Amino acid sequence: MALQRQSAEFLHNDGLKYCIRRESLDQDFTIYEKRNGEWVDCGLDQAVKDLDFAEFKRLGLLIKTIMDVDRWVV
Repeated sequence: MALQRQSAEFLHNDGLKYCIRRESLDQDFTIYEKRNGEWVDCGLDQAVKDLDFAEFKRLGLLIKTIMDVDRWVV
């Protein structure tokens, strides 16, 4: 395990590829989805602002899964 700025691509059972990343090691990370070859923010911050608990939970569990698979250290 080591500190990381970006995880490896993760192919979810929904058929989409995701990764988590942060600009620097002292920043929070966010989750991205690959769309048409580009990494697009999945909207974790927006889910929090909108109080969309279902989406927040979905993204949070996905982040945990990626961290476990990629042996991520926060």
